[in-house]
Amino acid sequence: DNHNLLPPVSVTMTMTMMATTAVSRPRSRRGRAHRGILYTLLLSLSLISIVDSRLYASASSSTTQCSLSDEEFDNDPAVRTMSFDLGYGPQEFHAYVQPDVSEFYQEVPGTRTAKRPTHTGWAAKFVNMSTRRIRLYWDPKNGAPGSPMSVMKPFNSAGTASFPGHAFYLTPDGDESTILARFVMKPPQAVYYYDPISVEGDEDATQANLDALTADEFRAYQDHVSSRVFGREYFDFTGREYLALYPRNSPSHKIWRADHFGQEHWVTTRETHFISMPPEERLGGVKEVGSARVLKEGDPRLLQEYRSPEGMLNMTLKVLSCAPRAFEIKNFLSQTEVDHIMYLTTGMKLHRSTTAGDDAREAARDSTRNTRTSLNTWVYRERDLMVDTIYRRAADLLRIDEALLRPRSKEEYPHLRRSGSLAEALQLVHYDPGQEYTAHHDFGYADFDRKDQPARFATLLLYLNEGMEGGETQFPRWVNAETREGLNVVPEVGKAVLFYSQLPDGNMDDWSHHAALPVSKGEKWLMNLWVWDPEYA
Repeated sequence: DNHNLLPPVSVTMTMTMMATTAVSRPRSRRGRAHRGILYTLLLSLSLISIVDSRLYASASSSTTQCSLSDEEFDNDPAVRTMSFDLGYGPQEFHAYVQPDVSEFYQEVPGTRTAKRPTHTGWAAKFVNMSTRRIRLYWDPKNGAPGSPMSVMKPFNSAGTASFPGHAFYLTPDGDESTILARFVMKPPQAVYYYDPISVEGDEDATQANLDALTADEFRAYQDHVSSRVFGREYFDFTGREYLALYPRNSPSHKIWRADHFGQEHWVTTRETHFISMPPEERLGGVKEVGSARVLKEGDPRLLQEYRSPEGMLNMTLKVLSCAPRAFEIKNFLSQTEVDHIMYLTTGMKLHRSTTAGDDAREAARDSTRNTRTSLNTWVYRERDLMVDTIYRRAADLLRIDEALLRPRSKEEYPHLRRSGSLAEALQLVHYDPGQEYTAHHDFGYADFDRKDQPARFATLLLYLNEGMEGGETQFPRWVNAETREGLNVVPEVGKAVLFYSQLPDGNMDDWSHHAALPVSKGEKWLMNLWVWDPEYA
């Protein structure tokens, strides 16, 4: 288990450092900390518990309802108690353990066997356990120079999607000729460590390297040692690599259950569909800020007279995949809303309204469109009231307070460090024939200094057209017992697809690999909405 390091790190040496070296301080020079301080730091690290991390309130139950209770959200049957020991005594962690595939068919475990997917890729994470900036390269293995992938600061990480046999190497930043380490991807290993501090079989050299560390560097190094040991125990318990840095809290937001294929959940929202286009002067931009944007239970919705007359919109989430958790929500957007998004981002309409009285308004919009020469691919919530409504509806779907998807006032969630939105701007994506986006993950790896490890939590795909050939959204590694091929989701106008990049235990979901398959005929338009946990960084 040397993770293809140069030099390798043995499990014995790592555990020895945890049990002995960890509490022997770097010898005093340049103001390094005393042994008692270092011991306290390391002990406090090892005893951190994964607590209830619901930092945020869900959508108000007084205005919206859903098919799952808070208890059903929180008591996920796939989360089990894992016991482990980092050298300071027994601890517990609530780990996600993927159910037997038979349960996805509502059958007794062991009835079916999961198919091995044709797609062999997975996430590869590289951890810099050194005090220097290093650069990661993909190695073509043909003697040609490698392709630069990332620069890693001391004790930071980088990652990419990879395949068996892919090769990477590390160099000092600014010195491409010196190879520090080489890695060859070998499943199921996903996390690869560069650790020049521990010298296998030479405790004196290891101690000398530890002595050269400052107190902050020593603590950072031990954080990675602890995470590495925890990762081995997590893998033995769950069968998955731990892609986060231990300890990472479970998600602050609720995650919809995906117990079996075809399972349906429902959630209501007062953010009903727009069915006719308001005049542009009515749409305007959102001028209110912070808590002034809150709509109370008895308040009318924004531009209510242009919306469906029903007081509530019922959204149904249907489970497409249990691992990763992926759902489809048909008719999340109305045709009017789709047309408006297309106009905002491209100045064109994919569908021309035939509603009586719209001709003059459409002519005015066409006149404006003809003067445009640029393509705006980002749409912010404050762009206008219809876009604001889409964000509010998405918040209800995700069971998140809408205030968390916009800048907030000081009195709104004052315990949080930042007052910014947890969501990114809507991103328009367009594919012409032959274009695709190969399998990738939406999550990344936070800066080491961010102990809360912010990362993308959920992705909401909003389809804006249909009828193209190809262009499906594919989950190539979905767990099932019927086919080795990927799960393909066909675009439909107004349909949304929701999937999660994080597991209920806070680990990143390697199975959330997804791709946009090539369009063979026609074109494809969609929007992405990414929501982060615990905050957008």
